[in-house]
Amino acid sequence: MGYVVEFCGLPGAGKSTLARAVVARLRLRGIATTDVMAQLGPDAARGPRLRRKVVAIGRAMVEPGSVTLAARVALASEQIDARDRIARPANLLVVRHAVRRGRRRAGVHVLDQGPVQEWWSAALRANAERVRQFAARDPSEVGDLLVRVDAPLDVLVERLGARNARQSRLEGVDALNRRRELERGEVLLDSLTDQLVHSPGVHTPDILRVDGLDPTAPELIVETVLQSV
Repeated sequence: MGYVVEFCGLPGAGKSTLARAVVARLRLRGIATTDVMAQLGPDAARGPRLRRKVVAIGRAMVEPGSVTLAARVALASEQIDARDRIARPANLLVVRHAVRRGRRRAGVHVLDQGPVQEWWSAALRANAERVRQFAARDPSEVGDLLVRVDAPLDVLVERLGARNARQSRLEGVDALNRRRELERGEVLLDSLTDQLVHSPGVHTPDILRVDGLDPTAPELIVETVLQSV
């Protein structure tokens, strides 16, 4: 059986940087480790990345409950943006499939953005309460270790404003509205992680909160993983 580590946090908190550091350190210690989203993330070449994503979505769609879940997120969650009605369920299906697949394969499988992050993205510009209800009905599709990456909001406002690549919609708004959106997003992420811990009868991951600015954070995560595998 595999062990799945997923990261979540506000945009700019350092999820991807930390995930890559953890993968590298685990491999140096001789632990078979997969960077699950490396070929599907924004750093991968666009053409091959899109083809791999289509394949991943196809595999995910045949899993029990996937079509119903995708329909709920696309239609019943009241997504404001038309693009989100496609992107949000697609991304969610991909990471859910990655968690299931990781559990069936030996080794450690690291997702810099896992199901919790995708549920957060789905709730951000939709009916958040409905999305939370849908997430509560899908309790097993989270990692074994959920790493919550925190960073001061002032730092995140500055980081997102300085980015050239458009990885988050918050990069395209002014500093005041960027901060307001981050504050709202932080409350939403708190509620989603709290729901994981307190919902009865669900698969509850171990939750580790780290400071994205702390240089010792990768080793702390690695030691936590090593205690469990």
